[in-house]
Amino acid sequence: MLKGSRWIYLTAAGLFLLGVVTQVFLAGMVVVASRMSWNNHIGLGHTLAGPLLFMLISMYLGRLPGPMKRLTWILFAVYILQADVVIFLRHQAPLVSALHPVLALLDFALGLALARRAWAAVRQVQAPAFEQPNLVRPAIDQR
Repeated sequence: MLKGSRWIYLTAAGLFLLGVVTQVFLAGMVVVASRMSWNNHIGLGHTLAGPLLFMLISMYLGRLPGPMKRLTWILFAVYILQADVVIFLRHQAPLVSALHPVLALLDFALGLALARRAWAAVRQVQAPAFEQPNLVRPAIDQR
């Protein structure tokens, strides 16, 4: 269960990162290329809560280290702040809502740091067990 939970965490972190990069692309398609509406960006943004929820659950099942748990909760808080608070302040506080893309950079940085740590955690579980030294010495051929 430990190994599987860590793989789930790693996969969810990878999906989250892929989603953030795709979000930037979709925003570019709206702002720069004028090729689509914001609906794709908005829809994917709300979908990114899924991988984060898998990360939150699997970090406990995978018994990940405390610093990773704290960073995952911070990532979740930044995501909620970005997706459900800051963006809705565009009419009341436009300068605050301008933090939306800045928080996306923070999402990416935290997600990348967590994915790298998750990869190390997965490899740690898969490492071969420490071999015990042979305490019995073989008989030496005395010729």
